[in-house]
Amino acid sequence: MAPVIASAKITLSCPLFAADFDPRNHGLLLVGGGGGEGRSGVGNKIALLNTSKRQEISELVDIQLSRDEDSVTSLAIAESKDDSMIALAGINSSQAEQLKGNNQHLRSFRLKYPVRKSDTQDDTTANAEKTDGRKTTPLTQISLFGSNVGGKDGKKPAGKVDTYQRLLRLSPYKAPELPRIGAIATGLAPAGEIVLFNATSHPQTSDVIGRIRLGNGEEAEDIDIIELEDGRFLVAYTDGTDVCTFEISSSRRSNTAPEIKTVFTMPESLPKRSKYRALRFLSPTAILLLQNTIDRTGSELSILSIPGNGKGTILRRKRLRKSIKIGLSLDVVNFGEGQNHERQYFIALAGSDQSIETLTLDYMPDKGYGSLQVFSTLKDVHPFSMTKLCFSHYRPPSYPVTANTPSQYVKLASISLGNTVVVHTFPLSPQRTLAGRETSSPRYALKTPGHSETLDTVFSIFVALLVIAISCFCLQAFTEIRGLTPSYLGATAWLPDRVRESIARPYLRDIIVVESIAPQVATIPSSCAATASSITPSIITGHHLRDFLHARKTSSSRETQLEEGGASSTIDAVIDILEIPTPSPPLIIKHNPEEDSIYAHYHHDHGQDAAAAAADDDDGKSSASSIEEKHQVRKWEDLQPEQRERWRHRLSEAGHWALGEGDQVLRGIFFGEIGGIIAAAAAGA
Repeated sequence: MAPVIASAKITLSCPLFAADFDPRNHGLLLVGGGGGEGRSGVGNKIALLNTSKRQEISELVDIQLSRDEDSVTSLAIAESKDDSMIALAGINSSQAEQLKGNNQHLRSFRLKYPVRKSDTQDDTTANAEKTDGRKTTPLTQISLFGSNVGGKDGKKPAGKVDTYQRLLRLSPYKAPELPRIGAIATGLAPAGEIVLFNATSHPQTSDVIGRIRLGNGEEAEDIDIIELEDGRFLVAYTDGTDVCTFEISSSRRSNTAPEIKTVFTMPESLPKRSKYRALRFLSPTAILLLQNTIDRTGSELSILSIPGNGKGTILRRKRLRKSIKIGLSLDVVNFGEGQNHERQYFIALAGSDQSIETLTLDYMPDKGYGSLQVFSTLKDVHPFSMTKLCFSHYRPPSYPVTANTPSQYVKLASISLGNTVVVHTFPLSPQRTLAGRETSSPRYALKTPGHSETLDTVFSIFVALLVIAISCFCLQAFTEIRGLTPSYLGATAWLPDRVRESIARPYLRDIIVVESIAPQVATIPSSCAATASSITPSIITGHHLRDFLHARKTSSSRETQLEEGGASSTIDAVIDILEIPTPSPPLIIKHNPEEDSIYAHYHHDHGQDAAAAAADDDDGKSSASSIEEKHQVRKWEDLQPEQRERWRHRLSEAGHWALGEGDQVLRGIFFGEIGGIIAAAAAGA
């Protein structure tokens, strides 16, 4: 179960399109947006927010931008100090300037704010007062896209240009003295373009280190950068169909494109047309991809392995919830490596249903990447569609970890068209080593890595088998109670007496046993022992015979009701049919005149009897004849009237049958007497 996730929310004065955390302080969040040029009532702004408190957000700096220019479409923090930061932003020039061929889309600002207390304090800027942006200094305005460069004066001939700076991505922050590079990409351009440059405080055309021109109608959907060694960087981008990578150095100075490799292409064999919306590096050899279907029917995350040579391969896939029709934004944070180079990634995805899905991904050096596991689902985060989400930059604490080490956590910010900013705080916990030992320099993670997929599969199979076993047990108990199967569990005995009397039914295929007409138990004379032993295996009390005859009467009446449509409903009819006992073997009832007792048993074919029965014509008469011949009995229908009267008297005196029940319950039963009396009766007839 995920821990409690604290959240804070603030509503600003304009729709927001861009956001970035201070790389040195997760208590500072820079956001930007606006209503664009000439939209009365909705201005353009950049705001620096204080997010140091887990349940409160406040404004530190409010920069009101010109309403004669476009809104902020992209934003990133290039440099950070204790009292100021350098921000790069994508802001189109006014329509008038664009018609002149001059669109200075890349801007840089220096923002000053109150000095923070300490990086180790949670409440870094809690007591700071809001400033109105008068200490904010615009530094540069520059045009780097080739679509804005033309004639001798460096300006494109007059004509409306809809191109804007859609993407702005910087390489990860490591230290103030280490160089960073940036990448920007066009939106709504006739032909897409990606420009790479050194991320300085005053970007100029001389800082351009590479330029990639895409085909007509193509645009970069997303870009990401990861640092390699010796000032080299690996860049990945996608145009929606292809995933491309290339290496570039910060010392390079060129307007030409670097050597680009297409490492993966969307398979054409997919059942539905899809498009890559976003990507993020997990490592120099793995990329996380967000894929949406064209018809907005679902999203999927996948892990792409990119070897040094050859094409990439998909290692893992994760289908997202059905309510997420498309994924809007993606970000990933790495919590650092352990002693054995194991690590955990935290992934956040903004869905079209105003929810945020968070997932964890564990990496083990000997096993590779595990499965994508859902960590939490944050529903109804914003009232309107989200435009971006981003994680704070996580920096592990100083080692060794002691009792004075502050709590570790990572923040997730999301912004929307509804002017809202929401920041969620996720607590982290120190992890043991892979050997299970405590360490003074632990890696931090959201939770301990889960079980392997094999164990998960085995556990799922075990649970499924357990559910099936319990279901079979309950079904067997029910059928025993209702008399549909023999008693193996003894389930009827588990019921209270009152419940048993109302719902329990005897199993009517049991052997019918004898009962004396007198109250005592019936016995068989020794002279008839041999004959009786071949007919019935045991002698017990005779209430079963009464139950059987009563059941025959009930069965007959139910069948009549069903034929006449007497069931009150379809369900009642089904229940009545289920409660009609399965046809039993022929029943034989014999009278012992010496003891004045009766006994009954079923006729079962065994051995030679079964073979003889199989040789018959199966017309009913042959079977009845064989029973009559073997047991010296006759069917009720074949008895003489005086014989029927004697049997009515005997059964009535014994309490097995009543005159009001009629002869219907006796039809099909074979009757006879022990000691050849049946033959004498037949001769007298």
